[in-house]
Amino acid sequence: MSPIKMRLTLKLCAAILCLGVGGSSCNAQQSAQSGLKTVDNPGGGQFVYGPLTGQSSKVDAMVYMLHLVHNHFGDKPQVGKFLQSRDGGSLATFFTLNAKTLGGRPLSGLVIISFPDKGTPQAAVLYDDTKSFASNEPKMMKTLTTAWQGSQGSSSGSANGSTQGNRSAQPSGAPQQLFPATAGDRSAMIKMPRSWQLQNVAGGSLVALGDRGEMVFMGLIYQNIINPQSPMGQRLLSGPMASRGPKVVCPMSQNLFVDYVCAFNQVRRNNGKPQGNFNFTGFVPQPASRQSGGQSVVAKFTVDFNDGMGLRNGSVWVSLLGPLNPRAASWAFMASMSNIPAKYGTAMDPTLVAVVESYSQDAAVIGREGAADLSRIHQQGLANQAQTDAINQRRENSANAYEAHRQQLNQNNAADDSHNAEIDWQSKINQDYILDRSVIRDSPETFHALAGNDLADALVRSNPTTLEYVPNQELIRGRDF
Repeated sequence: MSPIKMRLTLKLCAAILCLGVGGSSCNAQQSAQSGLKTVDNPGGGQFVYGPLTGQSSKVDAMVYMLHLVHNHFGDKPQVGKFLQSRDGGSLATFFTLNAKTLGGRPLSGLVIISFPDKGTPQAAVLYDDTKSFASNEPKMMKTLTTAWQGSQGSSSGSANGSTQGNRSAQPSGAPQQLFPATAGDRSAMIKMPRSWQLQNVAGGSLVALGDRGEMVFMGLIYQNIINPQSPMGQRLLSGPMASRGPKVVCPMSQNLFVDYVCAFNQVRRNNGKPQGNFNFTGFVPQPASRQSGGQSVVAKFTVDFNDGMGLRNGSVWVSLLGPLNPRAASWAFMASMSNIPAKYGTAMDPTLVAVVESYSQDAAVIGREGAADLSRIHQQGLANQAQTDAINQRRENSANAYEAHRQQLNQNNAADDSHNAEIDWQSKINQDYILDRSVIRDSPETFHALAGNDLADALVRSNPTTLEYVPNQELIRGRDF
């Protein structure tokens, strides 16, 4: 352990000891420090735990603990929501601060107060650098739980065991015993209590339900979401595909939680289930390892699925698949969500958190399935191309046949026009002969005129240089007949 960590641990042990004696002299209680233990987590972070005396209630103890943390680190801890166990025997809260006594290092931590019905009250403080606390806290919590079990036995969580059927007794803040489980294509695995049910495992995603109504949805991919803000997306809603099955229609926005609620509720509606009434309660800072350029978020919420279970507490991790493009025709995201009925706990319920943290995927299975999918897509692509080529050939053959037919019609029309013109010309000649008429014209042929033979003869004689008869073979269709 580094000298700084050693000094920090000793000072914090002394601070907790002072809390335990309820304000008496620390020097007078140095011998009691043997009851406190310090654990240095191998992956980073530390926690200190031990018996707590001199405080009349969990709230008093929590306030005093936070005050001691403030004094020790030189900065007031910014606390989150207070979390209470199902049996009311323990109280906890997360905190963040900038440790001025350590050069302003940002720290995150967890304070736990336990007041069992029987036995000695306990206190613990877990802390680490903010960037690594989220990943190290579950490990420290697991080690702390084991340590509490060893020091107090199963009685430390006396009220927890008998209220849930055949569950074994658990210390306050400790998860139930978990067992590995998988099913379906075995592409994902999770650890969960034996009383839970695994609903579905496919393509790396997993759905599990707890016996108290807990819900765990891990690695679910929401794809082919139509974006109504895009012109192309609007065409998908009004074009030939508009009548093809149920759709998920949600705009892509900067708020991934709102987008998640939109898609999640529409999937439930399409599956014939009531939609959830979500209430956003805050975003959770992500460790650097989980951040992806602003394209993912972790959000906390409450929700009522209108299923008779009432209000639930939950959290969801949402990650956009692809770039943020509000003009895209369709888009997709991946989400992992868990929730628990509010009457049983919060989103940080130890068992729920442990189950979620245990989720893992089998990359080999997913890889084989992906290769099979690509092969099917390739074969389908070849079949689609052959079908498209056949359709195009039929279309081209039809177009050529139509063009030939049209040309034949044009030829027939031209022949018919020529025949009709011949008939009209013969008729004109016969009419003029019978009616003693002639067609005359001026020499530049600016006009043609029909006149009786006598008048026509008089006009031509009087104007032999400008007027002349029009021969029958020079009669013009549309002018003379």
